[in-house]
Amino acid sequence: MTGELYDPVAGLLNLGIAIVLVAVVIGLLWLKKLGLEKDLAVAVARAVVQLMAMVVIIAFIFETGNLVLVTAMLLFMMAFAARISAERAEKLENPFWVTFPSIAAGSGLIIVILVISGVIPMTAEYIIPLGSMAVGGTMIVCSLVLNRYFAELSSNRSLIEAAMCLGADNEEAILPHIRQSVRASLIPSVDRMKSLGIVILPGAMAGMLIGGVNPLWAAEYQLVIMFMIFSSEALSALIAVTLVKKNFDINRL
Repeated sequence: MTGELYDPVAGLLNLGIAIVLVAVVIGLLWLKKLGLEKDLAVAVARAVVQLMAMVVIIAFIFETGNLVLVTAMLLFMMAFAARISAERAEKLENPFWVTFPSIAAGSGLIIVILVISGVIPMTAEYIIPLGSMAVGGTMIVCSLVLNRYFAELSSNRSLIEAAMCLGADNEEAILPHIRQSVRASLIPSVDRMKSLGIVILPGAMAGMLIGGVNPLWAAEYQLVIMFMIFSSEALSALIAVTLVKKNFDINRL
């Protein structure tokens, strides 16, 4: 595929085939009455519209190379990711102010460190794609840790209250459940690293191989990306549970 010219007709045909496959899956979900078909249909429609719109914006930013616009784009991604993740923390009064700092700090800090150290070149073509991977990873982990956190507190409320009756303070009583929430949220990330190279050839490495890059260099760069994403995810999970612990009263369950 290297060096081939883009064919819009073939591209639309390929997209159409993929959409048909998703439509078949949606039909199967509907037949099984799993209740996911509406959310999935909306997600597919949004994915097409959003990605096509973002292509235009990103192409403009790549053309200008303006780092202010690059920063604005990453902040927009973080805010949008935080809004989606906030839907998993509906028991909080203002969940966005838990999810946004968690995602922004978790992904932003790692991106800044890697850019300053020179691991990621200070250009829009590198910062936006790699930054979006970190933001996307932190969004998923933030959603998982918050969802698991509230489930842990709800299902173990009697144990928490018993611990407090025996003299434990609020933090001591919920600490085991905080640990369990963080561990559970990071399971997909840990499993992804365990299977890297054997089960999974991630997108960045696959793209570099298709582009004709030396396989060793592609593997090295993929490891950098994978460790960057995991660091962002772990940091985001820790910040999220810390913030929610300070802003949530167990009596509201």
